[in-house]
Amino acid sequence: MSADTQFDHNSAEFIRDPFPVYYRLREEDPVHFSERYDGYFVLTRYEDVRRALLDWTVFSSAQPGVTSIPMSVRRDFQEIPLEVDPPDHWEYRKLVSQLFTRNAIARLEPGFRRIAAELLEPIQTARMGDFVQDYALPFVSRVLALFLQVPEADAQRWVRWTKDIFHGRLTDRARADRASAEMIAYVDELSAERRRAPRPDDVFSTLATSRFHGRPLTSQELRGFGVLLLNAGQETSVNGIGNSLWYLAEHVGDRQRLLENPGLLAGAIEEFLRFMSPIQLLGRTVRQETVLYERTIPEKSTVAVCYGSANRDAQIFPAADQCMIDRHPNPHLAFGAGPHTCLGAHLARAEMRVAIEEVLARTPHFQIDDAADIEYTPHGDLRGFWKLPVRFR
Repeated sequence: MSADTQFDHNSAEFIRDPFPVYYRLREEDPVHFSERYDGYFVLTRYEDVRRALLDWTVFSSAQPGVTSIPMSVRRDFQEIPLEVDPPDHWEYRKLVSQLFTRNAIARLEPGFRRIAAELLEPIQTARMGDFVQDYALPFVSRVLALFLQVPEADAQRWVRWTKDIFHGRLTDRARADRASAEMIAYVDELSAERRRAPRPDDVFSTLATSRFHGRPLTSQELRGFGVLLLNAGQETSVNGIGNSLWYLAEHVGDRQRLLENPGLLAGAIEEFLRFMSPIQLLGRTVRQETVLYERTIPEKSTVAVCYGSANRDAQIFPAADQCMIDRHPNPHLAFGAGPHTCLGAHLARAEMRVAIEEVLARTPHFQIDDAADIEYTPHGDLRGFWKLPVRFR
């Protein structure tokens, strides 16, 4: 791909199939510059993406909205800890890290299974449904409500806000901004309530009663934590579940292997995350001029670090364009690397595992409904399905 090609990760062609574009960039133009969205550089090779994720002193996240290209909504606060660099990043992260451990998530698993069973029952009865709209989307939202200890009914509002923010930012900015304002008001109200009456082992109560550098968190800091929890905790997990179920619908042999040997599922989930990375790219701001492959990236430039391309780099992953559910080792970057490694990785993995296990246990024989249309998410920085109609045999 030539240097003057206008790479656009939100084009319809790229959304349908980004991987040929990634391949050309890795081979021919590993520090690509696109003039789209006010101009940004694109890193696509595994080692370069990993270096950028590890080196926050050069590739910074500490600017509101920079992780989305273009910026998702207008706001004057940082999403914490995503948009804060070390050393403050580490201090913020420690405030809630005990709530995101593997053991803490495992204690919630019975509730996850209850939600999955409730959602699958009408789909089983009808022998058809939509694995995203009827299953993954309400499952992830209700699981997040359970995790945050708020009424599951609140999840219906989150679904709408998330859709309006992520889908509207390209075509209806006013709608995205309205949804963001409603989400912020919800977070502010919940934070104030938890300040007045904190609960044990509750994320917002933990934040409302925590101290940062010896002082309580400000309302802006509580807002930054809360908005990130609602935004990051939804669409990426929905994509991870939908992508996995799509693959198993299309690859009956691997589905049968999982049915016969459930012990393969943990490794299969890692491979689904690599092969169909829910996050395809995130933005960074360059703090100081840097040179890569004899190309200068000026200070204050925006750089897209492409997880989806790095995870298909054949220099790291043999047969990178094949999904091998027993791949080992599998050093994928689906959850990032370095200080900004996804705080909710254990939660996301548990959601994917439970969602897939319950489908395989209750209705293992499914296929894509050819009579209905599949619909992808309308933006290329995330990869997943918005509509995934299926039938059961």
